Amino acid sequence: MFQISNLNFFAHFYLSGQDSAVMAGNFLADFMDKRATEGLPPDLQRGVALHREIDTFTDEHPAVLHSARLLYSQHHKYAPVLVDIFYDFFLIRHWDRYGDQPLQDFCDTCYAALFDHIKVMNPVMQKRVRGMVEHNWLRSYGQYEGLDYTLLRMRQRVSQPEHLDGAVENLKAQEVALEKDFHAFFPDIIGHIRQMIF
Repeated sequence: MFQISNLNFFAHFYLSGQDSAVMAGNFLADFMDKRATEGLPPDLQRGVALHREIDTFTDEHPAVLHSARLLYSQHHKYAPVLVDIFYDFFLIRHWDRYGDQPLQDFCDTCYAALFDHIKVMNPVMQKRVRGMVEHNWLRSYGQYEGLDYTLLRMRQRVSQPEHLDGAVENLKAQEVALEKDFHAFFPDIIGHIRQMIF
C-alpha cells in the first residue's frame, strides 16, 4: 500500500511527541492497510490512531482548505497533497518558533525511532527507511531543492503527473498566503493533539 499523502512525514513526526513507538506507528500508518495495522503492537497502534486523527483534523481545517483552493486551479486533485508537503516546508522554515531542539537533533530522533521498530517492517519498508536516513529526507523538506526531489518521487506514483508541473514555482508565487494559512493552522493542530488521550 502506498498513498501519495505520505510524503509529508515531518509534521506527523513533530506531532507525535517523544514516544518512539508513537512516532514509528504514525510513520507506518500510510504504508499499511487497516488489517495490517491491527496486527501491530499496541504501542505502535497508538501512533496509527494519531496519524488518522491528524489527517482528519487537517482535512477539515479552514486554513488548510483555503490553501488547497489557492492551488487547485493548477494542481487539481493533488492540491491537498501539495498543501501537506508545503506545510512541512514552512514548519522547517519556522523551526525556531515551533521546535524545542536543534533541527538535526530532531531529525535524528525521528530516524532513531524508526530503527527502534524496524523489525516490524517488511523488507521494502526497511529499505525505504534506510534511504530516508541516508539522504536525510526530513531536513531536505525545508529546501526548494528538497521539494523538487520529493515531487519527482511523487510524479512516479501518481496517475496524472502533469498536474504537479510547476508546483514549487506555484509555492513561491503564493508563498505569503500559504505561509499565513500555515501559521493559522499549525497552533490549532498542536492544541488539538495535546488534548488527545491515548
